[in-house]
Amino acid sequence: MPSHKETNELPASSIARYTLVVVAILATTLFFWQIKEALLLVLAGVIVAVMISGMARGLRFILPLSRGWSIAGAGLEIVLIIALFILAFGSRIANEFEELTQKLPQQVYEIQQQIQDWPMSQYLLDGENQGQNQGNETSDEQSVSGGQNNEEQSNSGGQNEEESTQASNQESNQVEKAGGMLLQAGVTIIDMLATMLLVLVIGVFFAINPDVYKSVILLLVTKDRTNRVDEALEASGNALWKWLMGQLVAMAFVGIIVTVGLMIVGVPLALILGLIAGLFDFVPYIGPIAAVIPGILLAFSEGTDTVLWAGLVYLIAQQLEGYVITPLIQKNAVSIPPALVVLAVVAFGLVFGVPGIVLATPLAVITMVLVGMLYVQDVLGKNVEIPGQD
Repeated sequence: MPSHKETNELPASSIARYTLVVVAILATTLFFWQIKEALLLVLAGVIVAVMISGMARGLRFILPLSRGWSIAGAGLEIVLIIALFILAFGSRIANEFEELTQKLPQQVYEIQQQIQDWPMSQYLLDGENQGQNQGNETSDEQSVSGGQNNEEQSNSGGQNEEESTQASNQESNQVEKAGGMLLQAGVTIIDMLATMLLVLVIGVFFAINPDVYKSVILLLVTKDRTNRVDEALEASGNALWKWLMGQLVAMAFVGIIVTVGLMIVGVPLALILGLIAGLFDFVPYIGPIAAVIPGILLAFSEGTDTVLWAGLVYLIAQQLEGYVITPLIQKNAVSIPPALVVLAVVAFGLVFGVPGIVLATPLAVITMVLVGMLYVQDVLGKNVEIPGQD
């Protein structure tokens, strides 16, 4: 019988085609990795555009306006809100921020000194050992020659003056170091403000004509999937709008409670501390913890009792926000599982750094909607409720 040699070898054309596909995927991944900061700016611009578009829809619900005029009205509304806030609290916030930049470095240094005074401080233990050794050496030298006592006393006085000068210089250096860290934080804030301005411009362009940018995305999918992907994008925008409105309400609540509470317990600069607490509440879990630090540091200047009361204020604000305000908001907003939020914060933080942590939750909202509609519903065929889907 004739033998037929069976082979499973792929033709060279197929190998070349598969190789090109793999290379294209790797090149695309590398490209998006290189422009990841720009992608985050685009996402932040989308958030701004969603906010403007949502406010425009509210205006069209009340007034018979076209889309263009409603977008202009929403922009004017945002400008008026910011202008009124600046007129009401701008000068006080500026003064308190300037005072905050002066008090925090000194307060950090004083707390460091208090920690070094603790009996269990390793620093002091080492210092005591060195002092004992120096004392023993001095006593041995004095016992050898009594005629050198006057010279040693004069040298000791000179050493005391030198040590005092060194301590003063050390204190000044530590304060300058803390001030330098705060100056770096100020530079970072300025950079953030410039980035926010760029994001605002991007968001305005997205809000004016979103169909142009959405059509670019739809060009990447097949014709039979165009309508479905369009629906998923629309649902993502609706879910993001609902989440954003709920988050803004929660942030305002936390800021007001912290401001009023710190004023009551006597913590200085309560307004700027409340503003920081409200803004930092945008980042779940990490933001509220970071917002406590400047408040506790300033509370130390008023005494231990004030520190305890300030901690209680922050705790009450977060508990009320987590167990009262958020559940009420989530009835009409978007509820995200806490485990998904933590996973998003960790994952996007590792990939994108601090900006990824800030935008982790809105990214999780968009991802949850897109995966739910395009994979769970369409591929797996499961009937699940998707936030933002009509």
